[in-house]
Amino acid sequence: MISSTEAAGELLQLQMQGEAAVVQLFDRYRSKLARMVMLRLDARLVGKIDVDDILQDVFVETNRRIRDFLDQPTVPFFIWLRQLTSQILIDVHRRYVGAQKRDVNREISLDQWGAASAESAVLLGQLSDSLTSPSQFAVRNEMVQELRAALQDLEPIDREVLILRHLEELGNNEVAAVLGIDKYAASKRYVRALGRLKDAMSLSEYS
Repeated sequence: MISSTEAAGELLQLQMQGEAAVVQLFDRYRSKLARMVMLRLDARLVGKIDVDDILQDVFVETNRRIRDFLDQPTVPFFIWLRQLTSQILIDVHRRYVGAQKRDVNREISLDQWGAASAESAVLLGQLSDSLTSPSQFAVRNEMVQELRAALQDLEPIDREVLILRHLEELGNNEVAAVLGIDKYAASKRYVRALGRLKDAMSLSEYS
C-alpha cells in the first residue's frame, strides 16, 4: 500500500528527475500492473495478446501524458498508472472483441473464470486459498466452485473490492482511490463482502 508520504515523494521525484523517474517508478509497479492485465484481459484474448505488449503501450502513454499528471496530480502515481492501464485495456477489448465491451476497471466478468485461462484459474485459486482453512483444503476444488457462485451473488462493487484486495493485492486506500469512494466506505464494504463469502462457504460445507 502506498502511503501519503510515499506518494508525495514519488511526485517530487517525477518533478525533479523527469523521464528517468518515470522509468524507475514504472518498473517498480510493473508486476502489479501485469497482475491487473492478466486478471482483466478477456478470456478470448488470452494467448493472442501479450501482457508485455500491453504494458509497453501503457509505458508509451505514460511518457506522453506525464505532464498532464504533474500539472494536476489528484491521485498517487500508481493509481494514475492503473487508470492508464485500464484505458489501454478498454481499447484492446474494443479492437479485438467489440465496441460493446464494458469498462474493465469497474467490474470483472465472472464468465471468463473457468474458461481456458491458466492465469484466471490461478487467481481464483488464490482467493479460495485465502478464504479456506487448512481443514478445508482437501475439498478445495469444491470450495472454488462455491466461491465462484457466492461471488456472483455479491453486489458488483463489493465483488470488485474483494478482487482488488485479494487478487490485485491493493491496500484499502488504493481500493478507495480506484473506485472513487471514501476509504472508510471501502473498508466497510470489504469486511461485509468477506463475511458474506465466508458465511456462504461455511453453509455449503455442512449442506
